[in-house]
Amino acid sequence: MITIIYRIIDWGFQIFQICVIMLLAVIVWMLDLATLMERIFMNVSVDFNNLKYYFLMRGGNGLITLVFLIILLKIFHKYNGDKILNKGKLYHDHCYIGYILCSKVLGYKKCSLIRVPIAMQFKLIINDTFDEYFYGETDDYKSTKCENITIKGIKDAYTSTINLVLSDTYPIKKEMLPENVRNLSTIYISRDNEGNSVRAFSSAFCEQIRNIVSNLPDEVYKINLYSTLNAKHCYWIARNVFKQGGRSNIKSLIVFPQSHKYGLWNFSEKGVTIFNDKY
Repeated sequence: MITIIYRIIDWGFQIFQICVIMLLAVIVWMLDLATLMERIFMNVSVDFNNLKYYFLMRGGNGLITLVFLIILLKIFHKYNGDKILNKGKLYHDHCYIGYILCSKVLGYKKCSLIRVPIAMQFKLIINDTFDEYFYGETDDYKSTKCENITIKGIKDAYTSTINLVLSDTYPIKKEMLPENVRNLSTIYISRDNEGNSVRAFSSAFCEQIRNIVSNLPDEVYKINLYSTLNAKHCYWIARNVFKQGGRSNIKSLIVFPQSHKYGLWNFSEKGVTIFNDKY
């Protein structure tokens, strides 16, 4: 219940807009404007000036309602087009359908990835749900071009599904992974300065991830991703590592969220499917 309240507070304005759309559709339909227009045309001849209203009348209440909705949506698109979705200090934990509505129905073109669950960040970026993404200002991230990256688990042969563990903001231990996946081949990629409080962007970290994923053998087609990525790393990795448009042998990507239970930040047994192409 508390989570729902926070979601409503966070997206209060967007929910209000959706309610206005639905309310307008109901009101216009109930007004039966088609019948009203038909009565008017009983005493008015059809000419060039009122021809469009005549066609609206002939289309019935369904067409009239659609026209009103299109006008309202154009107003919302114009207003929301230059706004950034997900502003404020709350955790933006919303379903993907909600983001689709904000993008396609309400006309938001920009979305902030800050304080958005990592799995949802991947889904939004890879699916091109929005035209632009905001992950913070340049000054928000310390740039670390030359950084030692620790890599463990590289083998000559792997299971067809592997675990890819990306330790960025703080370390991830094997015990934090669900028990049912610990038997799978697991690759750990860690920043050496992980765990400090400084938000940073490491090009070395990103490049190592891209090189390892792109060089996985053909028998690996599914990746379970466990990570503690900041928003800028997440954006780069999603676009440059996993958004390959079918050019990669990786056909399935599942991102696993963390759950805070019994004072531990372990990863959930159920992940979020980002893509699952036929193979």
